[in-house]
Amino acid sequence: MKRLFLAGLFVTAVAALAPNMADAHGRNRGGSNDCAPAYAPAPCGPVATVPQTVTRYRQEITWRDVEEVVYRQVPRQEKYQYTVNVPVTRPVKQMVTVYQQVQRPVEYTYNVCVPVTTNEERVVTTYQQVMKPVPYNYTVLVPRTVQRTVQQTSYQCVPEVVQQTVPVCRVVRVPTCDPCGNPCGYTCQRVTEYQTVSTTVMKRVPVVQNVVINEVVCESVVKQGVRQVCELVPSTQKVMVPVCRMTYQPQKATRIVCELVPTQKEVVVNVCSMEQRQEWGVRTVCETVSEKVMRKVAVCNMVPYTETINVPVAMTSSCYSSACNPCYTSGGGHGRHGCR
Repeated sequence: MKRLFLAGLFVTAVAALAPNMADAHGRNRGGSNDCAPAYAPAPCGPVATVPQTVTRYRQEITWRDVEEVVYRQVPRQEKYQYTVNVPVTRPVKQMVTVYQQVQRPVEYTYNVCVPVTTNEERVVTTYQQVMKPVPYNYTVLVPRTVQRTVQQTSYQCVPEVVQQTVPVCRVVRVPTCDPCGNPCGYTCQRVTEYQTVSTTVMKRVPVVQNVVINEVVCESVVKQGVRQVCELVPSTQKVMVPVCRMTYQPQKATRIVCELVPTQKEVVVNVCSMEQRQEWGVRTVCETVSEKVMRKVAVCNMVPYTETINVPVAMTSSCYSSACNPCYTSGGGHGRHGCR
C-alpha cells in the first residue's frame, strides 16, 4: 500500500511538470521568450529553410530496488515466577473454660403486706349553703344624640390641558434603485415621528366645607339592685371512720438458684493461616525486531534523443517589415530589441 501511494504521488508530480518542460524545450528551440519562433512561416511569403539536428529530452519512469528498514512486533513466550497466598488449615489443641449450670435450693425471707382495719373517731367539718339578698350598685350606659359641626373634604374634577409628545406612524414613498443604480420605482416604508399634542386631564381639587352631623354619645348612670348570694356555713361533728393500715409480716420460702460452674476442657480447633508459595507461569512478550526489506521505487529519468527540424535562413525584406513582423527591425535584421 505504501509503495502504491509513493508511485501515485510521483506520477502526479511528473504530470504537473510535463507542460513546463515541453514549453522549455519549445523556447530553447525558438531561441527567445519575447517573440514568435524564428522558424515559423511568415505570413507575407515563402521562407527558405535548412535542416538542423537538435537534442531533446523525454521523461522515462524506471523502477529500482531500494533497501528499507522495517520494524515489526514479534511475540515470544516468557516464563516468570510469582508468589501466591495459599490458605492452610491445621488442627490445634487448646484448653478452653466451659461453664455448666448447676441448680440448688436456697432459703430466703420476704415481707408480706397484710391490711388491718380499725374504727377511729374523727372530727369532721361540714358546710351548708345559705341564700341571702345583698344590695349592689351597677353602671348603665345611656345613649343620647348630639349635633356637632365638623369639616368635610370633598373633591371636584377640574379640566386641565397638558402638552405631551407621542409617536406617530405614517407611510412614506421612497424611491428604489436596481443593482446598477438606476431608479426602478417606489416602495412604501413606515416612518415613526414624534409630535406634540394637547390632552385634557381631569384634576381632582380638594374642597373643605362645614357639615352638621348627629353623634351618639353614651353617658354612664349608676343604679342600685339586689342579688342573691350563696354562703357556706361551716358546722363540726364527731363520726366513726374505719381506717385501713398495712402491716409487714416476715415469711420464709425456698427458691431454686442456677449457678455457673467453670470447668477446664481440652478441645481441637481448626486454625487457618496463609502461606506464601512460589509458582511459575508463562506470558507472551512482544519485542520490536528490525529487518531490511527490498522495495520497488519509481525513478523519473530524462532521456535525450535527436530530431531534425527545418530552420529558416533567408527571407525577403518585404516580408520582415515592421508591418508583417513587429519583432524585427525595418532593416531586415534578426534583432529582438524591438519586441519587449
